[in-house]
Amino acid sequence: MGATRDEVMLFFVEKIAWFLAILFYVIFAVLQPTGMLRWGTLVFIIYSAVPLGFIVLAESICLISGNFDLSVGMMTGFIGMVAGMIMVWWLPDTIPAPLTILLPLILGLGCGALNGSLVGFLGLNPFLATLGTSMVFFGGNLLIHPYPIYGTDLPKIYTMIGNNEVISLSVFVATLIVLWFVLRSTRFGAHLYAVGAGPKTASMLGINKGRMYFFAYLIAGFFCGMSALFYTGFLFAISPYTATEALFPAFAAAVIGGISLKGGRGSVVNIFAGLILLAVVEAGLSMFAVSPFVREIVFGCLVIAAIIINRLRDSVRDRILRPV
Repeated sequence: MGATRDEVMLFFVEKIAWFLAILFYVIFAVLQPTGMLRWGTLVFIIYSAVPLGFIVLAESICLISGNFDLSVGMMTGFIGMVAGMIMVWWLPDTIPAPLTILLPLILGLGCGALNGSLVGFLGLNPFLATLGTSMVFFGGNLLIHPYPIYGTDLPKIYTMIGNNEVISLSVFVATLIVLWFVLRSTRFGAHLYAVGAGPKTASMLGINKGRMYFFAYLIAGFFCGMSALFYTGFLFAISPYTATEALFPAFAAAVIGGISLKGGRGSVVNIFAGLILLAVVEAGLSMFAVSPFVREIVFGCLVIAAIIINRLRDSVRDRILRPV
């Protein structure tokens, strides 16, 4: 009977993001049924979360590897602004419009390679290294162009990607499926989890942890590039302050979604639930015209809740999986 109870408890803490997302949606739907119960509203809630969703994936990859990245938000804004400047000011009409979509992705890989080199190859502390690059990205962003670039100045195909609900949701779901497959069914995924769970043990098995860290940050940078592309389309503009406040919501979504702060654990499916939870809360607060300051408090509480949930989840896992 005890084992059954533990299994139920483990299932609950593993899937808690889904339960919380449904709970908050039901609460807001009861309080505001004319808005929350519309199919169009539900689709828009998920669609509006797509740009942040790529940042959640970026942070999740780093957490699975046993590290974290404090620069994901600032990096996203920096990538978006540099890509915009290339298209509008530095190399206007030089790059074919369809290829401009690749700009933020290439820039993301470059920024990710920078973080990966600092942490993976130079062995720097990930907190201090990514804090430093975060400051570099934000300062560089404002130095390059401290004013918005509007969508009317950008190629139509560039803004269409993130401005279309069907395209945005399709690309994000496809990305989730590919990432799920890579983490679950490939040697790279197994090595990434192994390094995150126990870097010393992984090294004894012949896994190069420095190289795995590098590729984790490289992928994270790629996802930040994706986020910059979709933020531009969603907002139909590139602001120097785009995604500057995305770090902690992304962190909360990843951890509530099941990514362990200790590394080596986490499911892409549950990450999606954590993202939906944040999107539902944001939509509900917006529907009631809640003050931005109150929203800041709410999301701060969610970050604290994420840490508590992570601790509870690890405690339940350890108790059940500990050898008798």
